[in-house]
Amino acid sequence: MEEQKPLAQRRRRAKKVKSVDEVQSLLAGLLPSLIQSATISYEAFSKAEIPVDAKGFAAHHAACKSALSHVELLTKLARWAEKTEESAPPSLSEDDEIAGLLAGARAALQELDSS
Repeated sequence: MEEQKPLAQRRRRAKKVKSVDEVQSLLAGLLPSLIQSATISYEAFSKAEIPVDAKGFAAHHAACKSALSHVELLTKLARWAEKTEESAPPSLSEDDEIAGLLAGARAALQELDSS
């Protein structure tokens, strides 16, 4: 079995991209697995026991928010990376995006309450 080289060494030898199109292509292949990993990690963390003290609860809540923001950013990057001029969907307003996120969060809370 081959020995894995440290990430820093692998990065140095990576081909340098020369255009935004190359970056989009690279990210389009990479981001789906990163989104899946981040989502799995978030799900495992959010299912852990929530601290009952205020400080612990606040820290847990902040960590969950941070993880969701990370997943959201990866998702936005994936959408950008997969876009083409012809097929680019109209972007939602910030209010619409927030409304969609809130609706998803409410649905998740209702699902948790019914469990």
